[in-house]
Amino acid sequence: RAAAPGSNAAALRKWLIEGTNSGMLIRQEIASMLPVALLGIEAYHMVVDLCAAPGSKTTQVLEELFACDSNPTGVVVANDASSLRSYTLAKRCATLPELGKSLVVTCHCAQRFPNVGVGERDRAGVGTAEQGSRYPDGMYDRVVCDVPCSGDGTTRKHPEVFSRWDTSMGIGHHPLQVQIAMRGAALLKVGGLMAYSTCSYNPIENEAVVAEVLRRCGGGA
Repeated sequence: RAAAPGSNAAALRKWLIEGTNSGMLIRQEIASMLPVALLGIEAYHMVVDLCAAPGSKTTQVLEELFACDSNPTGVVVANDASSLRSYTLAKRCATLPELGKSLVVTCHCAQRFPNVGVGERDRAGVGTAEQGSRYPDGMYDRVVCDVPCSGDGTTRKHPEVFSRWDTSMGIGHHPLQVQIAMRGAALLKVGGLMAYSTCSYNPIENEAVVAEVLRRCGGGA
């Protein structure tokens, strides 16, 4: 972060900042790229990113969508519960005009994100499992579920996280993480894929969440 004025490091830092501010450059760690990379997104896929801000995974999803076809039929829904973060997300994606034509940005609680396809299919008169069902079919081929977490996995680049870290943080996040993961699973089409991820090493926020989702779904999700 500190660079001597006039040095190559200072010039690189300036280039990175200017590129990021203009939208021409999006910095993302390899670990952060893995969830989307593993989903195998195709040009026709409907994708929802439930906790999308600040938008690095959303832009990655869009790139995957357009990598398959220059005129994809799929749509990416990028959601965040915070109106401020949703604005930041929309501002970042506004620098990608060509990719942005397949993007919808929403602001809603992820654990209660609506299955908007139910109403559309009902109005179309399509007889599906949604009608009269407590658990309607999902409409998304892929779900990105990068949930709020304690962030203790970011201490390498953000050492200050240690100063506020506490053993209770993982336990505090766990219920919301389970709710969001369950909602993500409910929004999936049969045969769809969901990537659940955090920035934490804590098993309570990772393996325990997956185990609870599998338990509630009877061993399959």
